[in-house]
Amino acid sequence: MEYIEFDVTERNNLRWKEMMYKKLKTAKTFEIHCWNMEQEEINMALLFGEVKETCWKYGKIIQGNVTPEFTNYVLNIPKPADTEIYNKMTPFFTIALDNGFWSEHYGTELTQA
Repeated sequence: MEYIEFDVTERNNLRWKEMMYKKLKTAKTFEIHCWNMEQEEINMALLFGEVKETCWKYGKIIQGNVTPEFTNYVLNIPKPADTEIYNKMTPFFTIALDNGFWSEHYGTELTQA
């Protein structure tokens, strides 16, 4: 398993975007996990997918197809400004791809099965 962590020294999300670009090229579907309080992020994800029925009572999972529009959107997301708790690379808590790639904790932890 490959694991990469982005810490507080990462000034921008360019390296995160480079890794996402490579992984999005081989993915067919995605899931985005957001906490219930992240309504703006949920609405952004719903532009590209639909809510998946789950028993996770603290958040929503949006699933959809990896399209050129979705890829373009993800690769052009600005680095979030609210970095007090996490040095966020993305506004989404988790982006999971069907090729085994996971961007978790707002893009601060990347894993590839």
